[in-house]
Amino acid sequence: MLKRGGRVLLWRWRRNPLRRRSDVAEAWIGVAVAATLLLTVPTVGLATAAAGERSALDQARGLHRTTAQLVEDVPAAAGRFSGASTEDDVNATVRWTTPGGTSRSGTAPVAAGSKAGSSTTVWLDDAGRIRPAPPTPIQARSQGTAVGAAAGAGVCVLVLGGWWVARERLDTRRRAQWDRAWAEFDAHRGHRHA
Repeated sequence: MLKRGGRVLLWRWRRNPLRRRSDVAEAWIGVAVAATLLLTVPTVGLATAAAGERSALDQARGLHRTTAQLVEDVPAAAGRFSGASTEDDVNATVRWTTPGGTSRSGTAPVAAGSKAGSSTTVWLDDAGRIRPAPPTPIQARSQGTAVGAAAGAGVCVLVLGGWWVARERLDTRRRAQWDRAWAEFDAHRGHRHA
């Protein structure tokens, strides 16, 4: 008999008169949950991470970089706690020339404290509108990893939640069986309830 710390291991599969069908069902549900967790969570996590990374990298499609000039001075941003300036980005008006030679302007994030006439890089879509800078490959991988980890955790929560619900139903059924068994035992002993 396999024992560990006073507990009999694998008792739900061993033949004994106290084993119920619900004990065997609970054991097999546990095996199914473990197998699902070992196979599904990594698969979903990796697939979602790859899709998230591809999606982040796809944001760069149709965008192109161009150099723009600041139209106005950008004030230096005050530090949150010390009053010192920081290198935060601030939205400011910039002007750039399209490949067709037309001058256009718009609002783009630039470094705080920049002076009018200084150059900055902006990202434009095919229609010539300013767009946020696309993520770098490292940022895309980080976004994909975060999405994949969240998806894996979500699957884990769903599987463990299902396992908990199944165990609760089995416990409810076992309590009802115990109640019936005790009522039958009391009836055989001649006790009557008032």
